[in-house]
Amino acid sequence: MFFIATILIQNISAQWSNVSSGLGNKQIYSFTNNSTNLFAGTFNYGLYTSTDNGMNWTQAGIGLNNRIVFSLTMFGNYLYAGTDIGVWRTSNNGAYWSLIGLNNNTIYSLASNQTRVFAGLHVSGLFYSSGGTSWFISSLNVTNIRAIAVNGNFILAGAGGNAGVYLSTNNGNNWSATSLNNKSVYSIALNGSYAFAGTGGGVYYSLDSGYTWTRSSLNNELIYSLAVCGSVVYAGTELNGVFLSTDNGLNWSQLNDGLPGGITIYSLYLYNNYVYAGASLNSVYRRPVLQLPVTLSLNICIEGFYNPAGNAMISDEVTVYLRNASSPYEILDYATAAVDSSGYGSFEFLNSGNGVDYYIQLEHRNSLETWSNTPQHFSGNILTYDFTTDASKAYGDNQKQVDASPVRFAIFSGDVNQDGTVDAGDLSQVENDAANSISGYVNSDVTGDDFVDAGDLSIVENNAAAGVYAIMP
Repeated sequence: MFFIATILIQNISAQWSNVSSGLGNKQIYSFTNNSTNLFAGTFNYGLYTSTDNGMNWTQAGIGLNNRIVFSLTMFGNYLYAGTDIGVWRTSNNGAYWSLIGLNNNTIYSLASNQTRVFAGLHVSGLFYSSGGTSWFISSLNVTNIRAIAVNGNFILAGAGGNAGVYLSTNNGNNWSATSLNNKSVYSIALNGSYAFAGTGGGVYYSLDSGYTWTRSSLNNELIYSLAVCGSVVYAGTELNGVFLSTDNGLNWSQLNDGLPGGITIYSLYLYNNYVYAGASLNSVYRRPVLQLPVTLSLNICIEGFYNPAGNAMISDEVTVYLRNASSPYEILDYATAAVDSSGYGSFEFLNSGNGVDYYIQLEHRNSLETWSNTPQHFSGNILTYDFTTDASKAYGDNQKQVDASPVRFAIFSGDVNQDGTVDAGDLSQVENDAANSISGYVNSDVTGDDFVDAGDLSIVENNAAAGVYAIMP
């Protein structure tokens, strides 16, 4: 609790800072970024770009310098801008632009995935393109598309005129209405299975990716913009600045320290650990992103450290990695904590969020790397997972039963050199350390009793003979 409170104090005590050198007093309607540049779309002055996290800005865009840039998105190596007269595109960080389609239309919203760019128009509905200059109208028979959110082939579209939110599960080919069907929607955000919609009457939230919606306690503001980081949600309003929720949109408080009174926030954007606010006054403000930890409550047994006679285990440190649920399963976050005598450990992650699927990967100093059988996700900042109840809780059923009453399954001990298999290399190291009467906190102490002896040698011999090895997706 002290750890969480410290994070809250450190983050909430930070104020908004104006970062508008080179911008002047322009209205900012949109943001996006590529690997080197942060881009801001303005009202009537085209596009500006920053290479130092918004501290300094320069105008970018021959051909675009007197346009309203309502929306921005990256698609491949191209930057797309939705303007008051159509869609523009550049491949050189905004230096030179080409008008590539939907001419003489106001483009309120842009979004993209790996295969398509989606454009929401004021009077002509939702269009898509696979690149180039060809655009196709979607089957969504709704105009005034103010907001689009994309997660792979899953797409949410929000419309004005009290048309509400629509969703597609097949890359925009087909659409269906959601339960939010009687509000004008100005902004949408997706975070795993959580979705948020900014309307003329406050923020609505969804726990099922946008199929069904609930009105939040922030219910009397016009919400132009939304940004989400884990369970933290930012909402930009008309005339009342920014509101903050730290519990996935359930409860809200104003977050206006450092902002002038009566300010409208047209756009919010997360970039390089800052949240950026595009404002009606003095252009751009930023502050550090508020990051709340999510907690994994974990139960595991370590084969050599567990004593079935006492139903207890010697406590030791374990590292948990959270990995992407899809190939190549990159590491997204990690934490190290002690697992107690009951096998319980609490692991806190600062760079992970609710509703996102993660494989749980365990690493212990002399045990086999072990993964959860399926991806798991946090809800309400908590995830509980118990490896001990069945071999199948580990990927590939890669555990060993170490107790019958109560039933306990354990990760395999004996991977002393941490190469992913228990074999002659591990056996040789334990044999040498046992012959030399090595003691203390060493990897060859497979039983955790601070001595390397015949007990350690027996476990490694048995697992080497069984040919156990790490199994992962």
